[in-house]
Amino acid sequence: MSDKATAASGSANGATPPARRSTARLGARARASFGSAERPAPPRPVPPADEDAVKKGAARLGAVARWSFRHCWVVLGSTACLLTLCALVGLSEGTQWSNGGYSADGTAARRAEKAARQFAAGTPDLILYARSDRSVDAPEVAEQGRRLTERAARSPGVASALSYWSTGLDPLRASHERGALVRIDLEGGESGAARTARTLVPALRSAAPELTLSVSGPAWVNVTATDQAERDLFHSELFNLPVTFLVLVLAFGSLGATLVPLAIGATAMSGAVALLAVATRLTPVSVFAVNLSCALGFGLAVDYALFTLSRYREERNRGLGPEDAVGRAMSTTGRAVMFCALTMAWCMAALLVFPLGLIRSLAIASLVVVAFCAAGTLFLIPALVAALGGRLDRSHTSRRPPWSRPSTDPSVSPAWRRVALTVTRRPVLWAMAGSALLLGLAAPVTGLRPALMDESVLPAHAEARTAAGEVRADFPHPPDRQLSVVLPRTDPVARAAELDAYARRLAALPGAARVSTAAGDYTHGRLTGARHGGATRQRGTLVVVFAAEPVQSRSTAALVDAVRGTPAPGPAQVAGTAAHLADTRKAVTAALPWWSTLMLSGVFGMLLLFTRSLFVALKAALLGALAIGAALGLMVLLFQRWQILGPPAGGGEGVLEITMPLLAAALAFGLCVDYEVLLVSRMAEEWRRTRHNTASIVFGVEHTGRLFTAAALVVAVSMGALMLSQVSLLVVLGATMAAIVVLDATVVRGVLVPAVMQMAGGANWWTPTLRRRTAPAGRPAEAETG
Repeated sequence: MSDKATAASGSANGATPPARRSTARLGARARASFGSAERPAPPRPVPPADEDAVKKGAARLGAVARWSFRHCWVVLGSTACLLTLCALVGLSEGTQWSNGGYSADGTAARRAEKAARQFAAGTPDLILYARSDRSVDAPEVAEQGRRLTERAARSPGVASALSYWSTGLDPLRASHERGALVRIDLEGGESGAARTARTLVPALRSAAPELTLSVSGPAWVNVTATDQAERDLFHSELFNLPVTFLVLVLAFGSLGATLVPLAIGATAMSGAVALLAVATRLTPVSVFAVNLSCALGFGLAVDYALFTLSRYREERNRGLGPEDAVGRAMSTTGRAVMFCALTMAWCMAALLVFPLGLIRSLAIASLVVVAFCAAGTLFLIPALVAALGGRLDRSHTSRRPPWSRPSTDPSVSPAWRRVALTVTRRPVLWAMAGSALLLGLAAPVTGLRPALMDESVLPAHAEARTAAGEVRADFPHPPDRQLSVVLPRTDPVARAAELDAYARRLAALPGAARVSTAAGDYTHGRLTGARHGGATRQRGTLVVVFAAEPVQSRSTAALVDAVRGTPAPGPAQVAGTAAHLADTRKAVTAALPWWSTLMLSGVFGMLLLFTRSLFVALKAALLGALAIGAALGLMVLLFQRWQILGPPAGGGEGVLEITMPLLAAALAFGLCVDYEVLLVSRMAEEWRRTRHNTASIVFGVEHTGRLFTAAALVVAVSMGALMLSQVSLLVVLGATMAAIVVLDATVVRGVLVPAVMQMAGGANWWTPTLRRRTAPAGRPAEAETG
């Protein structure tokens, strides 16, 4: 008699089939093991309409996978053509990357910078430190300095150029009198200024061979950072690929299976870079977006492929053919992957509310790379499965290390099963321990001090950084400490007395080292040096306030507020780096509620749609918020407080560049929710089959634990490879994300999620739904809340 006939006969005679007996024994063991851990209420079935929608969506994904399987060579050939085109586009557009967008757009400081340009007093794009072995006032040196200044002013793309030799201003002369500054303002935005600086600086060096030139300023910092980031990208990928390959070989035990995630990752990475290169023709795209898209794209694509391919092999072990196994894997895990991609895309899209060019650039890059990861998972995996054939099904178990060798089912991890059993026996204790750890890591967030990027993010040997240090050492009032107060409606001659009183008040402010006007210089509230130049009755005037402390210090931040609060003889606008920092902080603070509301509510809605469980969606949002706090706390602790790899911004001040916490928070939340979706999807499958909460939790953890370990290692390696960069912004992001991913895959997925779900019991799977009463014939049914 066949197995099916035996099972049917047993069922007809009232006997319990073997599968049901094993399920019953599992439920009995779970109840005996956990005692009174749960006594689930009668389960509420999924509403038919919702269940039909879920099945239809899963069936569509399965149909797409089967189509790609049957037309594998068409898909692979199209992908190869796309990659070739991407390579060509990337090579042709590679010089268009920009580096900027660290301060907020549309602020008062931005408007003040434009007003200060008419006085050649805005924040200079380029600062040239010209030195000689003689005094800068020597006739020969002065003539060379004037020629250099005139050459810079006549160069294409230069808005204005002034120096000590053209103005005689004392702050532009070094204290040892053998060096002077040339301030150059460039036309266009940050990207255009960087391109102009790339050609202008070498031309000026050749035009003044008698002078030793050191170059700094925002435009030269951007040029240096762009070049360094491109070199770092190559080095990080050299490290990333072999280590990822090793992790995947240990996870799959098969070379053929290992090549599939790598192919998906390479495709997503190259496609995203090419599309971003095209986007540089329409909008500035930071070179850091390229580093992020490569690291994030490779990590996510390998993650998605890892889970989907593992489910395919699991279905093959159950006896399904290759095409059916691919369809089944895409209908289950593939559906979860699509929701993962949507949640990550939503988290990154929410960053667009911040008025920061760099954040928007990185958000767009993340959206592009997530789209490529989802498309690669949906189309490329079935095609590669068909092309590689049975090589994906062979697993060399004997070559695996003992800690990864499964006993029976290759998708099951005995170690993670023991962890799940331990946690679900004492869920309250483990939930408290995991929460305490995450809250402890989040505590340092209260000490976060945001700052704007400066040259200190560059390597110590970079010219832009060394030149800036030399300027600060040799000049009592370096340009970055300058606050330019523009009075556009104040006549400097008619209102000279009011201007004098205003300058005295500014010079008496705490943190002000010196104030300069057309009438003279002021210190400590007194006129210390009169200026008797020929006055012109132009409309508007300029007052320059020099800060005594570094630009990122608390003292200078307070000075900005004090200058803006001092009554002036007419409308006043304040420009300068410190003013940009103050306005950027305010703009980010104003956008934070919108960002957090958009991100949390959107992700909650998508999780509710995916899980059909109100509690699971709420729990995922709360745990994601804890992950955000832990990520930011780690960043503050490691880089602001301890500075284990040097100061990330601020020239030695204990601060963090303002865009990195925002980006790390969005990435941490998105990755944590991704893992939540993949874990809960397996738990939900088992719950629908057995209706036992504890068994479902243990099943989900033991069937995904090994995959989460491998996935976390892949993402940690991919993001951690950014730590090889010599640009400290990338080091901060890479180290933080690597740490939070490992923490999430262990503490959150292994401890907090099963503990909280065990305590919730049957509430995990409850949601308010609309059900229809059975109505008599001819009468419409009435909806009621279930």
